Amino acid sequence: MKTAFLLMAQYERPVLKLDDICEEYFGLSPAEARRRANLNTLPVPTMRLAESQKAPVMVHIDDLAQFIDKQRQSAKESWERSQL
Repeated sequence: MKTAFLLMAQYERPVLKLDDICEEYFGLSPAEARRRANLNTLPVPTMRLAESQKAPVMVHIDDLAQFIDKQRQSAKESWERSQL
């Protein structure tokens, strides 16, 4: 919940253009991110808000927040195992 709140404060909208977040959160170029979105192989669901293929590919902030939190939890568990 906190991650979604912080993302909302940063971006000030509930859905984000994939092109605007793909490099920072997925390490992908916009072209590669769009290709993977078309194949449904990104770690988050994507959508178009219009029927047109020219409409930008979007990601909902809640889905991005869940992805970030899941990655954090996985890293934390891995780190904790290495501390034993």
